[in-house]
Amino acid sequence: MLKENNPLLKLDIKMKKSYIFSIIMKVLESFYALFDLILEDPLENFWYEIVSIVLGYIQILYYLIDKTVSELLIKI
Repeated sequence: MLKENNPLLKLDIKMKKSYIFSIIMKVLESFYALFDLILEDPLENFWYEIVSIVLGYIQILYYLIDKTVSELLIKI
């Protein structure tokens, strides 16, 4: 039908990138750049992750031991 001499419809189909697709591609490129930075020195980044996890657990324990929070937990 479209390849006839006189087609019924004259379509001009063009691929166009949507706004959402461009945002998703920018986010994926930034994740790739972050992953590339992590892989540059994985041992050093591993120790930073260990330290941040330990500090997070220390904060949680301090929150549970804190006087105001422990009094609230006892009342419940």
